[in-house]
Amino acid sequence: MVNFMSKLKSYFFANKRTRRIMNVPVPVQLGIYIERGEELVEELNQALSPHFLERMKYRFLQEHPNWQPYEFDWAFFELKRYFVMNKILKSVPMFSKEVDEVWHEMLMFTRDYEQFSKQFYQDMLHHTPNLDSKPIPGERSFFDWVYLSLFESTPNSRVLWGGFLKYPISQNILEDFKTLSEEELLNHYFRHNGEWMDLKRSLIKKMNLQIEESEQIKGEKPFVTKKTQSEAEVYQYALLPAVYFSLFYENEYEKVMQDAMSSEYYKATQYNSGSSCSGFACYVESDSKYSGHHGDWGDSGGSGDSGGSSCSSCGGGCSS
Repeated sequence: MVNFMSKLKSYFFANKRTRRIMNVPVPVQLGIYIERGEELVEELNQALSPHFLERMKYRFLQEHPNWQPYEFDWAFFELKRYFVMNKILKSVPMFSKEVDEVWHEMLMFTRDYEQFSKQFYQDMLHHTPNLDSKPIPGERSFFDWVYLSLFESTPNSRVLWGGFLKYPISQNILEDFKTLSEEELLNHYFRHNGEWMDLKRSLIKKMNLQIEESEQIKGEKPFVTKKTQSEAEVYQYALLPAVYFSLFYENEYEKVMQDAMSSEYYKATQYNSGSSCSGFACYVESDSKYSGHHGDWGDSGGSGDSGGSSCSSCGGGCSS
């Protein structure tokens, strides 16, 4: 009876869901930019048993008859990117309802998921619902900045994550990068596993350089729409404006970012009827609360590297 009700609920919401995911191949090697990125992706792939993935996909599609196989493939592709971010960062909120649905399905295979997590993280990557929720736009923007520093954006990525760079980066986060030492930033924002230290330091250096460059041109609005040949180039170009406008035009952020980027890439993205993704959280058309919490990226969720997680029912902010 429980299984029947679950399928009935899934079917009911299936008919309300408007598909926006395109049926195109996912990028190879997760579309990762960074030096030695293929090695990091290979670590992830080796930790994911093909038999586990095959069973998980089959069960997911059985439980979600509204999903096409290619839609699952794209959501799982973005989940793998999320797992890579968790390999690097101390805490990573979850901002996609559909990606989170696939993660939930993985958790149903308890032993397989534990084996994957222990192999890839040498620890458990937990996922625990938290119904007490608030919007976390500043953290969402930091998520976007790191995500776009690591990965090539695609139209399907924007659909699944609800767009990118739509809110200013938290002033607390920017102040930390301006004032804390590299060691303090590593301890506060990054996973304490001793791995991929060059990558972690390179992200710190990149943010520091963009803050310094922004301060050198303070008082100006030097960015205009730049015509490029790919979406990935658009977002690589947009990372510096995102930092600059977060620092000095926080109250005008949306307007000035729209001026600096093509509207094709900045427009709001919606992929669920009944919920709207505005770039930092999905909100359900009801009286429910939002997910997450303000301010301190490094302390969101659990303590240390165990990765305690908090998650909203709408996908607006799960912290691992």
